[in-house]
Amino acid sequence: MKLQIAILLALIYACTLNAQLTVTGRIIVKNNTDSIHEMTIKNMMMKNTSYTPVQNNNNVFKIKLSSVNNGFYKLNIIVRKEDSNKYPFSIPLYMPDSIRTYNLDIQVDNEKILYGFDNDNAFLAEYYNQAHTINKKVWASTSLSENPLELINQYDSILNKVLVQYKPSKDVELYARIWNFIEKSKSIKAIQFMYRRDGKAIPRRLDNEAKDAIILLANKYAICFSETPMFFCEHLPKGMSFEEKLDYTYEKIEDKNLQESIAEYLLRNYISSYDYNKDFSKGLSILEKCIHKYSLSEEYINDFKKKKYTIDGAPFPDIPFYDSEGKEHTFEEFKGYYVYIDIWASWCVPCCKEIPHLQTLEKELKNPAVKFLSISIDRNEKSWKKKIDNMNLYGNQWLNKNNEISSRLNITAIPRFLLYDKNGKLMNIDAFRPSNPQTKEILEKLK
Repeated sequence: MKLQIAILLALIYACTLNAQLTVTGRIIVKNNTDSIHEMTIKNMMMKNTSYTPVQNNNNVFKIKLSSVNNGFYKLNIIVRKEDSNKYPFSIPLYMPDSIRTYNLDIQVDNEKILYGFDNDNAFLAEYYNQAHTINKKVWASTSLSENPLELINQYDSILNKVLVQYKPSKDVELYARIWNFIEKSKSIKAIQFMYRRDGKAIPRRLDNEAKDAIILLANKYAICFSETPMFFCEHLPKGMSFEEKLDYTYEKIEDKNLQESIAEYLLRNYISSYDYNKDFSKGLSILEKCIHKYSLSEEYINDFKKKKYTIDGAPFPDIPFYDSEGKEHTFEEFKGYYVYIDIWASWCVPCCKEIPHLQTLEKELKNPAVKFLSISIDRNEKSWKKKIDNMNLYGNQWLNKNNEISSRLNITAIPRFLLYDKNGKLMNIDAFRPSNPQTKEILEKLK
C-alpha cells in the first residue's frame, strides 16, 4: 500500500512539473531615456483568462506559466517615454509544451520590437512590426488615404513576404493568417468609418470578403483574437435567423472555447438588437429554445426578460438613484407628470454637447405638466459631481452607479432621451434630442 501511495504521489508531482512552463530573459530599451513601465502575460487559448504581472528587475525577468498544450501567449509591454507618455506593445509568443524552459531576450527600439529565440518567434516579431507600420498609417490618419485599397492590400503582401522569408511551422503560419485577416478587417472598418464620416460612398472593393473567412475563423487558433466572434458572424451566410446562426456555429466549430465565445456574441447581439415591441413572447421562446438546446447560461433568459421595460407602455424600472448629496430617489416621485429623461455620462462628449440645449429647453418650456430628469451612468461618482459643478447643472440630477438602467432599457449608446407619461408608462424609448426644435413642440402639447 505504501508503495502504491508513493507511486501516486510521484505521478502527481510529475504532472505538476509538466504543467509548468518557465520563461527567463531580459528586455533592453535602446533609447536610454525610456524605461519599462509594466509587463503582463496571458495564455491566449484559454477563455476568459486575465493577464499575469511579470516582475522586471533591472530589465531581467522570470515567468512561470501553467501550459495547456497549445503554445500561444500574449505578452504586453508598456514603455514609459521621457515625457511620461506611455507606448504599448502587445506581442504574441509561440512556446509549445515540447519545451519547458525558454530564454527570451527582447529589444525595444522606439516603435519597433525585436525578439525571437527561434524561427517561429522571429517570424511573429517581423510580421508584428510590419503590420504595425500599416496600422499606424490607417489609425493615426485623420483623413482618407488617396488609395485605401492599395493600403489594405499591403497586409497580404507583407504576410506572404514574411512567410517566404521565415517559413514558420504550420501552427504558427495558421495563427498568422488569422491574425492578418483580423488586422486587415479592423483597418477596413476604420477606413469605412472615415468614408461615412466624410459623407462619401464606400468603394465596393473595400471589404474583406475572403472566400475562406469562415474556415479560417473556425480554426481553434481564432480564439486568440477577441475580434473573432464579430468577424465570424459578419461572414455568416446572408439571411440566417438567430437560431440558424447558432446552429451553424456549433456545426462548423469544433473548439469548445471558440464555440462558447461566438455563441455569447450572438446571444448578446440578439438581446440588444431584438425589437421587444414586436413580439416579446416569441423572442423569449426562441431564446429559451436555443439556451436549452446548447446548455447555455440561464442568465441570458433573465437579461431578455429585463428588457420588458423597453416595450411601449412599460413601467419605469424599479431602480434606486442618488443625487449629489447622497439622498436616495425613485421614479415614483414624478407620478402625475410627464417626464423627459436624459441618460448621459460625464465622459460622453456628445452628451455634454446636448446639455446646454437641455438647460435652455427646461427654462423655456411653459408646460407645467412636464418634468426633466438627468440620469448619469458614471461609475466614478467624483467625475459626475465635478461635471455637475463645471457645467453648473441644476434640477433633478441623479446617479445610477451600477449602470443597471442601461441594461434594463437596452441602451447601448448615449446620450439617450426618453419620455414617460403621467402614470410612469413609457411613451418613447428614443425621443428627440433637446437640440431638435421638434422636441419643444412635442413637450408643449402634452396635457
